[in-house]
Amino acid sequence: MPPLLRQGAVVFAGLCLSISVQASKGPSANTEPSPASIVFQILASELALQQGEHGVALATYLSLAQRTNDAAVAERACRLALNGRAPRQALEAGVIWLKARPESAEAQDIVDSLQMLLGFHNDLRQTLLSRRAKALADGEAKLAAFYDRLAALSSKGPDPAKAVALLESVALEHSNRSELLYTRAMLYERSRNFEQMELLLRSLIAKEPDHAHALNALGYSFADRNERLPEAKVLIEQALRLQPNDPHILDSMGWVYFRKGRPKDALPFLYSAYERQPDAEISAHLGEVLWQLSRADEALAVFRLGLSHDPQNAVLRETLARLGIARKAVLSDPLTEALDPSGSP
Repeated sequence: MPPLLRQGAVVFAGLCLSISVQASKGPSANTEPSPASIVFQILASELALQQGEHGVALATYLSLAQRTNDAAVAERACRLALNGRAPRQALEAGVIWLKARPESAEAQDIVDSLQMLLGFHNDLRQTLLSRRAKALADGEAKLAAFYDRLAALSSKGPDPAKAVALLESVALEHSNRSELLYTRAMLYERSRNFEQMELLLRSLIAKEPDHAHALNALGYSFADRNERLPEAKVLIEQALRLQPNDPHILDSMGWVYFRKGRPKDALPFLYSAYERQPDAEISAHLGEVLWQLSRADEALAVFRLGLSHDPQNAVLRETLARLGIARKAVLSDPLTEALDPSGSP
């Protein structure tokens, strides 16, 4: 049974139990839908979903969630909305779900993420400040977990400037904690404020000289902009000594060799990164090096896999455009065999 249909069965079973409890209490004078009406609407929604009428099912579940405030119905509506790429309806249902089950970490995560995505920063800020106060009272372990969550959430923001503002307004006097320094630096990098990014990363490295990701981020930024390549190589080498199997650091080392005009030296690092994590950005780097070395079939196979992981990845799309490779040509290329990580033809 598909996951969404399976969840519908669970919702239906749960509501049947709830209905039996309500029925045992006798008739209700309120304006909530009757148990029989709820059962009928749930069944009709699941039937509509099986027939491909996703919008009808979502509208019915969301309406029921609004009228019943039932956690299971709201969760079902939220998941249907997420599956149908309807974030505003998902947020509306998620808020009902969270109010009904405030202890649900998943509901909280979904509501936070959707508020961040949709730009409801004031609502999000208020709830985060309330949770920060509780974490402060609960001790350092809870506070650290809260700031890890805040860092991850801020990284999802579509507008990096607004994400930085949210992070700083919630963290307040703790905005120079290591996990938040790194996140702020990466947000500045996304907004192409490289001066501020470098300032924050150097501040973090001064605090934690063995912070491999900060060393790598600074080195990669130089390499990607084709600037200060000797320093970039030194920084990435330091990061690689600390975490020799990290695919992102291996990718950075390959990229700095490529920028230095040594594509053959770049390949072992890029293959190693790709073998561990063939995501879109690593695929873009490896594919470009292979393309420059006139190994077009292998390059197209790598690009194809990258597109399958993330068709909208900005780095991969820019790489294909710069190399003059049409996306359609990549997807329609007849080569289908997996790329041999050893690099052999």
